[in-house]
Amino acid sequence: MKKTSQEKLYEAALELITAQGYENTTVLQIATKAGLTERTFFRKFKNKADIFFAGGEQYSQMLLTKMKESKANNTLAIVLESYFYAADFFDEHRERTVKRQKIIASHPDLEERELLKQSKIEELLVEYLLTAYGERSARLAVRLARAVYSVAWEEWLENDADSLHHLLEKAIADFNELKNY
Repeated sequence: MKKTSQEKLYEAALELITAQGYENTTVLQIATKAGLTERTFFRKFKNKADIFFAGGEQYSQMLLTKMKESKANNTLAIVLESYFYAADFFDEHRERTVKRQKIIASHPDLEERELLKQSKIEELLVEYLLTAYGERSARLAVRLARAVYSVAWEEWLENDADSLHHLLEKAIADFNELKNY
């Protein structure tokens, strides 16, 4: 399957920034590495940072689609099912996901943007749940699911021996143990 110019730019950016750092990598270098022009880069992205956040819309839509398909009648279970789907996706794309996260963690502006993206996604998930559940239940479910998923996510980034799916199962088990306190 032929890669899109956006995919080529993303892969080039991951490789170059991993090797030489975010600040030391230029848009021209990324475009050249991808076999494209700087003009093509700017048709796809506003700036270098945008390349790491272009998938945010698809990610939030992936979560929402899974929530809509859920047969669960518990708000927390609905959200967690979507995070299991995301976990499977990230397990399939582990190497590039870990590289992306390391790049984001290395630059405060990127970290801030990542937090803002996550906050917007949480609000979208809450909005969806509000169509069938109360506000408190919706907000609590999204925030709890995000907290549980975040614990698994952080462990997954540091531990390449386990799948994110399995770590999410373990985090849920730990959460269940804690809530029975």
